[in-house]
Amino acid sequence: MPAAVRLLRVSVPRQYLWPLLSLLGVCFGFIFLLIFLSTRAQDAQQLERERQALGGVFATASAMVQHDLQDYAKWDDAVRHIGSRFDAAWMDDNVVAYLGRTQGYSDIFVLGADDRTLYSFKDRKSAAKTAHLRLGADFVRSIAEVRRLPPEGSPIVSGFTRSGQQIMVYATAAVVPLTGKIAAPRGPTRLLVIARHVDEAFLADLTRELNVHDVRLTLGNRTAGMDAIAIKGRSGERIAWLEWRSHHPGASLRQHLVPAILAVAFVAFVAAGLILRRGGQSIEALRASELLARHLSDHDTLTELPNRRALGERLGELVAARQGLALLFLDLDGFKDANDVYGHSAGDLLLKEAAGRLKAAAGEAFIARAGGDEFAVLLRSPSPGAAAATCEAILEAFSTPFKVGAYSITIGTSIGYFETDTSCDGAEESIRKADVAMYAAKDAGRHCARVYHPSLDESHERRQRLEQDLKRAVEDEEIYVRYQPIVDAQSGEVVAVEALARWSHPVHGDVPPDVFIPIAEISGLINAIGRQVLLHACREMRETGLDLAVNLSPAQFWDGNLYDEVQQVLERTGFPPERLELEITESLLLRRPQVAAAVIDRLRSLGIRMALDDFGTGFASIAYLQQLTIDRLKIDRSFLAPLESQPDMREVLISIVGLAKAYHLEVCAEGIETPGQAQLARIAGCGRLQGWLFGRPQAASAFQPVALRA
Repeated sequence: MPAAVRLLRVSVPRQYLWPLLSLLGVCFGFIFLLIFLSTRAQDAQQLERERQALGGVFATASAMVQHDLQDYAKWDDAVRHIGSRFDAAWMDDNVVAYLGRTQGYSDIFVLGADDRTLYSFKDRKSAAKTAHLRLGADFVRSIAEVRRLPPEGSPIVSGFTRSGQQIMVYATAAVVPLTGKIAAPRGPTRLLVIARHVDEAFLADLTRELNVHDVRLTLGNRTAGMDAIAIKGRSGERIAWLEWRSHHPGASLRQHLVPAILAVAFVAFVAAGLILRRGGQSIEALRASELLARHLSDHDTLTELPNRRALGERLGELVAARQGLALLFLDLDGFKDANDVYGHSAGDLLLKEAAGRLKAAAGEAFIARAGGDEFAVLLRSPSPGAAAATCEAILEAFSTPFKVGAYSITIGTSIGYFETDTSCDGAEESIRKADVAMYAAKDAGRHCARVYHPSLDESHERRQRLEQDLKRAVEDEEIYVRYQPIVDAQSGEVVAVEALARWSHPVHGDVPPDVFIPIAEISGLINAIGRQVLLHACREMRETGLDLAVNLSPAQFWDGNLYDEVQQVLERTGFPPERLELEITESLLLRRPQVAAAVIDRLRSLGIRMALDDFGTGFASIAYLQQLTIDRLKIDRSFLAPLESQPDMREVLISIVGLAKAYHLEVCAEGIETPGQAQLARIAGCGRLQGWLFGRPQAASAFQPVALRA
């Protein structure tokens, strides 16, 4: 008899032994079955992923060829030189020089209106072979497809074709004008064709990141033991097999798991006996565990305050007893920014300190953390004026800075409260009314208290509708951009623009930025708006030759994806990075200057410039100029407005400009509204000027491209 069974017989009553062994046997049998099925499914999933990945890269290759051809086929100069007449020298210098000799396309053709080959280029030299003979039947079909497409669009087709014993990827496009400055010739258009071999080097480039092995093309039958997908031409017929040797992670995993599971099974049989021997564990320990779980279910682990669930239960008790109550809802003003700037650890300490101040200010009231940075205070049968007095005590408690580690953080609180004598409203309705009043306090300027009144429902609902409309506008990319000109201080010429977000509501018309931007910040939409503004601005201002300034919100700046997003926008739009300037405010730098400096340095590695906006409105700015690698200071309008009436401010401005030049920084003066302010800013040494004196925000169409200005 095995030793494990003898041990179990000694430890476990006979009537439990065989049922236990049977149960364990069934369980481990299912485990082995599950391992087999799951690893086999894993191999199948791996194969399917490899098929999709390889199919995707081939589709991408076709799209890339089409993209490369698009810029040359839809081009006014192409219509002039090869569309209306044929200039072989122009073709050599402007098309073949890049697509053939730089991009590596092996074949380039120009087809006439009758589809005859007018021009042929192959492997870095002219060739006499026609496109039809060179590229085969699938290419011929693509010619007909392009001819059927309307010339007003972008008639272009790409795909794969078999040419003898080679597979080629190609694109065929009609030569059509890009603008209305030139008309396309009447009748059938000429066609521009590019192609390249799908050879081993091409396959290696396509599949380098896919981690697949032994990738190759087979023109005949599939190779036994290899996985494959069909490469099809325009007719839908297979022209080749793309073969590779698939990974089998499931089989490899199975080889390692089975011995381990067998060992675990043995241990499990022994452990089962020990568990049965210790089946009479302490009941008191279970009770203690139950009490702890109950406490955790209705308390917040960070602040040790009752949570929203406990608040609902306590409120429900008062409502059921029809007792008078006052419910205060409060939100920490500026907590999100502090959490972003100082880090989540500091944010947690800040919440704990806020909870402590609430306890001290609210006395015997029931205090709960409602979620995030929201807290609730529940007063039972309060005396007249007790709710308002509690609000004042809380506001006073939050009027002094919080000491969190080495930081001194100032945050306020917005309080909304609802009070009733009879608790005739339900618990959820009471919470809703207090929440409505809290948002009214935020709208009133924050760090204040507001009592619920039915009239607040309408404004709250209006704000919620506006937030929903803003969310829809962001999703539908209805946020558009206007550009305020920035001029050279000496010449007065527009040299740059600042991108500003604008929103036109379908019902209410233009919504001021100071209305929808705070809503975007509270609702978490500001990141998406910032991304859209950056993308649209780079796309619209690319051809103007002007520098572009774009503001970064605190949420954007501290977003870990910012670098990748800016890089992707530059790549998608082709906007020159040296013309892009991202603006940040001093408030982003105050608490974590070293981290901020690292973010700035990484962004500047893209080739863009960084500017410190609203300079002079924060604190300790001079110290930061020594730490940060910024390129420009933008002096706040508060320094410019009193220049004409307060001569002392001129000396202040001159000092700021001198300080900036000492650190080799360029200077832009913001908020210029009068010629006198502009002249004084020039005298002080400001290199650029911005303000309504030089123009209000305008559409991109108001700024001509470089070629037109020249």
